[in-house]
Amino acid sequence: MTEASVLSKVLYVDLSNKRYWIKDRGDLFKERLGGTGAAIRLLKEECREGTDPLAPESPIILCVGYLNGIFPLASKTVAMFKSPLTKNLGESHAGGRCGVAMRMAGLGGIVIKGKSEIPVYLVVNDEGVRFKDASALWGMSSSSTVGRIIREREAGAGIRAIMRIGRAGENLVSYAGVITETFRHFGRLGLGAVFGSKKLKAIVIHGRTSLTLRDARGYREVYEELFRS
Repeated sequence: MTEASVLSKVLYVDLSNKRYWIKDRGDLFKERLGGTGAAIRLLKEECREGTDPLAPESPIILCVGYLNGIFPLASKTVAMFKSPLTKNLGESHAGGRCGVAMRMAGLGGIVIKGKSEIPVYLVVNDEGVRFKDASALWGMSSSSTVGRIIREREAGAGIRAIMRIGRAGENLVSYAGVITETFRHFGRLGLGAVFGSKKLKAIVIHGRTSLTLRDARGYREVYEELFRS
C-alpha cells in the first residue's frame, strides 16, 4: 500500500457540456479491488439496458488496480464499454504507461460520457481536466503523427500516457482499437469506434505524484517471495 493512494477517486467526464467532477468511490475499490471488478460495476451503473453502443450516453470506463505503479508486471489498464461489434459487453486491456499514469494522477477510474460538437482530446492530471480542440488532428492518416503532435503540445514532467484513435475509429469501424504508447493497443470489440462516436480523438494522462511505500522492507520481502515461487 502507498501513502497517497488507497484507490478511491473516480473521474467523471461529460463531453457534451465540457465539464467534469470527481467522486470518492472508496467503497467500490474496497469491494472490487479495482481493475476489471471496479470497471464492470461502473459500467453497470452508467450503461442502461438497451443503450446503443455509439450513443452519447454509452460510457467509456477505464480502471486500474492496487498493484498498478507498485508491482512489476502489474501494468494493465482495463477498458470496459458496450461493444459496437457484438452489442454486448466490451472489455479490453492494454499495457504501457496508462495504468501508472492514472495512479500517479490520483485516479482509480475514469468514466466518459456524452458527445463533443467538435473533435477534442482530453488532458487529465492531478489538477483536473482540460478539453482541447482536436479538429486539426481529425482525419490525419498517420496515428504516429497524431501522437507526435500531441506529445509536443502537452510536454511536461512525470509519467505521460497518450491514448488515441485513427481513421478507423473516426469512421466508426465496429472493431476499431485505441493505440497507446505507439505499440500498445486496446484491441478488439471496437473501443476506437466508441471514442470516434464521441468525437474523442485522444486522452492524455499526466501522472505527477509519487507513490511512496509505507513499509519498504515488508514490500521487498513480499516481492522476493512472489518471484521465488
